Formats: sequence, C-alpha cells, structure tokens
Amino acid sequence: MRVTKFGWSLIVKVLIVDDDPALRGMVALSLELAGYEPIEAESRLSAIDTLQQMDFKVVVLDMGMPPHEHSADEGIAVLEWLSLNQPQVKVLVLTGQNADSTSYLALKHGAFDFLQKPISTELLQQALKRALLFHEQQEKLREQEGVQKVQIDATLGEGVKQIRNLAEEKLVRQVLGETGFNVHETARRLGLKRENVYYLIKKYGLQRDA
Repeated sequence: MRVTKFGWSLIVKVLIVDDDPALRGMVALSLELAGYEPIEAESRLSAIDTLQQMDFKVVVLDMGMPPHEHSADEGIAVLEWLSLNQPQVKVLVLTGQNADSTSYLALKHGAFDFLQKPISTELLQQALKRALLFHEQQEKLREQEGVQKVQIDATLGEGVKQIRNLAEEKLVRQVLGETGFNVHETARRLGLKRENVYYLIKKYGLQRDA
C-alpha cells in the first residue's frame, strides 16, 4: 500500500507482533501481497525495540504472548508503551479466546480496532485501510490546523487539577516524541518559552527514549 506525502510515494510499513511464527508469517505474506511492507516482531521487547528504530503508522498486535501467553498482559504493555511514546500509531489487536474481555482491555488501553482469530485477510485489509485513513486525517489536522489530539483516561471523582496535569503531561510528552525531543521545536509548536518546556520536562520526569 502506497501513500503520498510531500510528493513522494511511500510503501507503508506495518509492524506485526505475534509469538506464533506461522500466524505471523501468514499475516506478513497477505500484507506483502497487498502492497504493504510487513515487519515482524515475536515479543513485547522486540516490538518496542523495533518501534524505537523505525516509523510505523499501524501495528497488528497479538495480546497473548510469552511469558504470559494465557493473559493479555504482554499486549497491554505494548499498548501502554505506545500510548505514552507514540500515541499517533493505530493498533489493530488480534484476539483469540475470551474475545470479549480481551477486546475490552485492548480498547481501554488505546487500541484502534480488534480482529478475532482466525483472521480474515479481507477484514484485516479493511481494518488497515480504516486505520491509515484515521492516521492520515489526524496528521492533516495537526499540520494544517495545528490540532493536536490527546486522549486522557480520567476516573470519575478525580479533581480538575489532576486531570489538567494528566493532559499537560501527555501533550508535552507527545510533542517531544514527534520532534525527537527537540525542545526548541516543541516550544514553538506549543506556543511556550523554552524555559517553560524545560520546567515541564523536569516536572513530569520526561526522558528521551534510548
């Protein structure tokens, strides 16, 4: 699948995270035949390492992986990392057993959509197209209108100050991630002085990814 940006035609990379090599290979082959560039990862650690080295718009994520293959813990850990560090990435979650509870947890932790195993190639490609469309429109909003989307999960009963701090931290973290931790550019985008950005970095203990 090719997208056009600034006059260049780009093949879209899709990260496939699954500990099952047969399923991972099947998904990769179907995406390659559809014109995508599939990149494979077999665990939470390898997925996060790959996400730090390459740019992705969409991730296809299995929730149950070793050492906790019978729970959604590993998938949730990837979703939480993405929510903090690369919230613009759209995640399509693969669910097997206990689909209702797994999909609920996935959406709660920021997944864009979920697909139930066995995977239909047609449904996967439709979900990918939806995810890419949403990603593209969010980028257009940010670039053309300066709209920065920030999702905050707040518990009823939390004070306004606490919610404001959550939003502030997530926004600063998000823009720092997009600018490669460039304080000058982050300050420009947020309409702040650089001293204010340094203050917020210290306040929330934000660090550049290794």
